[in-house]
Parts: sequence; C-alpha cells; structure tokens
Amino acid sequence: MTRFLFIFFCAVLALGCKPGIPKDIVQPAEMEKILFDIHVVDGYVSSIPTPDSAKKVSAPIYKGIFKKYGIDSAMHAKSMAYYYSRPDLLSKMYERISNKLNKTREDLIKTHEKQTAAEAVKQTAPQPVK
Repeated sequence: MTRFLFIFFCAVLALGCKPGIPKDIVQPAEMEKILFDIHVVDGYVSSIPTPDSAKKVSAPIYKGIFKKYGIDSAMHAKSMAYYYSRPDLLSKMYERISNKLNKTREDLIKTHEKQTAAEAVKQTAPQPVK
C-alpha cells in the first residue's frame, strides 16, 4: 500500500507540474513591453508616405528597441514563434497590450485637448495697450 501511495504521489507531481516558459524565450511581461514599443513604432512608420523612407527610418528604431531590452532580432523571432504556437498566452498578452495602447492614445488626446484649450485662452485674452 505504501509503495502504491508513493508511486501515485510521484505521478501526481510529475503530471501536475506545468513546464514554464523556457529560459531562451523572452518572458511574457518583457515581451509585452517589447511588442508595445514595436506597435508604437509601427504606427509611426505607417504614417510615412514613402515606403523606402519608412524602411530606412524603421530599421534603426527596431534595433534600438531590441537593444533597450537586451535582445536581438533572432531572439525576438524565436520568442514570437514560441508565442505563436501558444495562442492562449499570446492572446492574453495582446489583450493587455491593446488596453495599454488605448490608454496611451486617450492620454495623448487629453494632453492635446488641454494644450489646444490653453492656446485658445491665450489667443482670446486681451492684449495690453501700448
């Protein structure tokens, strides 16, 4: 009976432990930050009307993002392949990234509205008489 319980306990431990994300893959929290920065750059690059200019501008910016997080394009590609094979993880990450992008957009709109209102007040204020 003791042997049976020991084997059962070992089996439960072996099957119950989920393998974590491998060490050679960018961890989800860090990957979210990287993807957020990449999508902000993508938005900027998509506003450049000339495709050749967009490519010239975007390449060093992407390299800068990779340098900021201490990875290279190969590590990023490997990590993305890993997350593509696990859509549940990628979906959760993109949900948080989307929320952060929307919040950033709303904050920028509010800042712009405040600046516009301040400029309007400045322009309607009476000018001192000389």
